[in-house]
Amino acid sequence: MEFDFDKVYDRRNTNSLKWDKARDNHHGSDELPMWVADMDFPSPEPIRRALIETAEKGFFGYTVDKRDDRQIISDWLLRRHGYAPDPDDIALCPGVVFALTAAILAFTAKDDAVMISEPVYYPFSSMVKDTQRKLVRNELVKDINGRYSIDFDAFESQITQNEVKLYILCSPHNPVGRVWTKEELERIGNICLDHEVLVVSDEIHADFTFEDNRHIPFFSVSPKYEKEFITVTSPSKTFNMAGLQIAEVYTHDERKLSRLVKAMAATGYSEISVTGLAAMKAAYTQCDDWVDAVVRYIYDNAMHMESYLREELPMLKMTHPEGTYLTWVDFSALGLNRFKLEDLIRNDAKLWLDAGFIFGDSGAGFERFNVACPRATLDKALTSLHEAILK
Repeated sequence: MEFDFDKVYDRRNTNSLKWDKARDNHHGSDELPMWVADMDFPSPEPIRRALIETAEKGFFGYTVDKRDDRQIISDWLLRRHGYAPDPDDIALCPGVVFALTAAILAFTAKDDAVMISEPVYYPFSSMVKDTQRKLVRNELVKDINGRYSIDFDAFESQITQNEVKLYILCSPHNPVGRVWTKEELERIGNICLDHEVLVVSDEIHADFTFEDNRHIPFFSVSPKYEKEFITVTSPSKTFNMAGLQIAEVYTHDERKLSRLVKAMAATGYSEISVTGLAAMKAAYTQCDDWVDAVVRYIYDNAMHMESYLREELPMLKMTHPEGTYLTWVDFSALGLNRFKLEDLIRNDAKLWLDAGFIFGDSGAGFERFNVACPRATLDKALTSLHEAILK
């Protein structure tokens, strides 16, 4: 099938966080938003049709999933990533950040140490601090080509020195675009097993991988991980349906799953929506071709951006993305402090990006771009950036 990802939609005044939150966040309405991980492509037609059919039935009451619904998730994971958790090992919930926070509450106590690898998705640090846990910042290392990796000696040392109880893995990694190899995942898992650290793996960007890189579900690396660790994922990024509030968690340890479900229920907000469930079922059964096409389009966008910066703005260094639809660009050669850099981005280039420092201190001097948009939108952003820097 052919899909038109070049069409530009006007999303202003639609209650879109990405497009309509500018004033509340002290941004000008003339800034082009390329920040939050929300695609500027409409969700595929089978999802829209499923929502219409659900609405026409007219019932929006409390919703429960069935084993057949969880089998759909398992089938999707097997088809796309070669791993199929048992449907009985899966629980549905309203969102990934919600589930990660619930895991922190369920498996750690106040002042326990929770570790993350920075620069990383900024709600990770917020959820640790907001739950009154001790935040341990493991810093990723960057080679001469800008590729990030884990310093495993430092990783293990920080675990032992801080008595870390839980580690949040971002796989694929946002914002640096790493798709972890099996060997890297094994080292993470084995170190954490040795020191009785629970790994909670956030795999929400799993469907966006490029070139020879393939997402490896953490559980598939070793049978030991199925019982010891927890995975959280969602159709929200892949199908641009974050507003429908549905995600899934899984572990082969019945006691861990029960404990996590109980922690989610204790929040008073753990039930899924009828619309989210309908959309998820359509997404995971009828949209493979759309996913293949949108991933190709996003990859082409990322390569277009990489080429443009190399030729037109060589002082900016973009990390070559292995996955996700977010690109990570080093602006440090401009010699600007964080305030002057933000002034350049916002007031001169008229862009709304995610500043690198919010992902951790090691992200200072970087900016994160969302390239899940029509090519014309990306070109507009690149042209504006070029004019702002070379004016």
